[in-house]
Amino acid sequence: MMANRFKGEVAIDCEGSRYTLRMDMLALAAFEDATGENALAWAEAAEGGQAAVGDMIEMIRCTLARHHPEADYRLAGDILSEDPGVLLRLFRAASPELAQDDPEDGPEDGPGKPLPAPAAG
Repeated sequence: MMANRFKGEVAIDCEGSRYTLRMDMLALAAFEDATGENALAWAEAAEGGQAAVGDMIEMIRCTLARHHPEADYRLAGDILSEDPGVLLRLFRAASPELAQDDPEDGPEDGPGKPLPAPAAG
């Protein structure tokens, strides 16, 4: 399945399978339900390196749900471990104006730049 950047999608290979993650309103709402946090405020903090690892894994799980409803926390953790930059690419895919700010950013399906180290907690 090809990722559609206009829908906030990013594709990633992990453990021999290809996954498509979608950062849309449903994923954000699922994240809020699971964590009790405001997803948009969390995403802004995460871009600045202020995100707990557990929340990062939960966001990955929520973005998998559209195309991979069977995805669980373990798979989300494996994906984040395989490609720590996937969240940043998801943020950029969901907000094209962010992608335009970084001319050095590669294709949406390629390895991404890792997010800053997560905050403890």
